[in-house]
Amino acid sequence: MTTNRILGFDFGLKRIGVAAGNRQTKTAQALSTLPASNGQPYWRALDDIMQQWKPALLVVGLPLAMDGSESIMSATARKFGAKLSEHTGLTVNFVDERLTSAAAERILRESVEPGKKMTKKRVGAIDNLAAQLILQTYLDDN
Repeated sequence: MTTNRILGFDFGLKRIGVAAGNRQTKTAQALSTLPASNGQPYWRALDDIMQQWKPALLVVGLPLAMDGSESIMSATARKFGAKLSEHTGLTVNFVDERLTSAAAERILRESVEPGKKMTKKRVGAIDNLAAQLILQTYLDDN
């Protein structure tokens, strides 16, 4: 039986946002943020998410420059995607993620009462919300 589940990732050197989506309903939801060290996730935590969601496909945000060219961070994200594919045995697709972290931060800031500071919890949610936006872009385009 083919699953409609997809996991999306907002790659970062210190944190990796994770979102889950469904190809049939074309919806995505933020899940969590995994700690990382130099772009390497804590694989055990990632394995727990993989076991829970059992996705058929993975999507990784590709941080392109504003002119669409690839950067050092793009190459690092591609390496992460290759390791993720090797580790899970699943296909990894890349999605242009320009401005998703900025959009996620804006969305979270707009949800804070005027004059109040964002809590650490909300600041930490930027990565998994960015993963949701990346995954939603993939679902909308495919």
